[in-house]
Amino acid sequence: MTLIEDLLALFQVDRRLRSLRSRVDSAETYLRVQQGHMQTLQTRRDELETRKRQRQAHAGNLETEAAGIDERIEKFREELNSTSSSRQYHAVLAEVNALKDKRSGIDEQTLAELSGIEEIDGQLAEADERIAERAKVIESAETELSSRRDEIKDSLAELEAERAEKATSIPSDVETLFNGLADDFEGEAMASIELIDKRRREYACDTCNVHLPFDIVSRVTGRPDEIVQCKGCLRILYASQDAREALVK
Repeated sequence: MTLIEDLLALFQVDRRLRSLRSRVDSAETYLRVQQGHMQTLQTRRDELETRKRQRQAHAGNLETEAAGIDERIEKFREELNSTSSSRQYHAVLAEVNALKDKRSGIDEQTLAELSGIEEIDGQLAEADERIAERAKVIESAETELSSRRDEIKDSLAELEAERAEKATSIPSDVETLFNGLADDFEGEAMASIELIDKRRREYACDTCNVHLPFDIVSRVTGRPDEIVQCKGCLRILYASQDAREALVK
């Protein structure tokens, strides 16, 4: 067999192998996307938990501060009961009223923190619900991926062995070129030369539709052990049946 024939044999097996792998690849991609969504949801939940702890801590500090104010107010009230001076009485009373105002402000802040905590609890419940739903999706995706891997396992092993066997007849530098093109173009490493106009001897690359000079076509058909790449898409060229017959006639 010529080099181009060997490459075509490898080309056919490689495409079948990639098509088979794509069934697993798509399932893996879907699973990764769902896991990414889950990570986003979990990060959001962690942020909510942090905010809740911060507000709880602030509310606790406010309660401690309020208790301290209450103790001071109680002491001032005792002082009011024992004072005999009108001036001293009014001074202490002013202190009590100032503390009461401060206590009232703390109460408002505490209520705001408690209200904020309640709101966060609602957001956490919603986040937990979404996380639970996403976990079910991920579980389903994992099951689907496992199923697809099991389905293609035997066929994949056979095709991988066949591809490896086909590759043994390809020179290493040509195989490197072929593999690079196959990776770049999703398995389409080769392109056929198609006959456009027999009378005018016009030919084009079947993949990118770039016009191919007659000397390129002659090299591909006349030198089957030479690698010729399309100037447009860089794929390795081979002659279609129509192109070969047109040249013969």
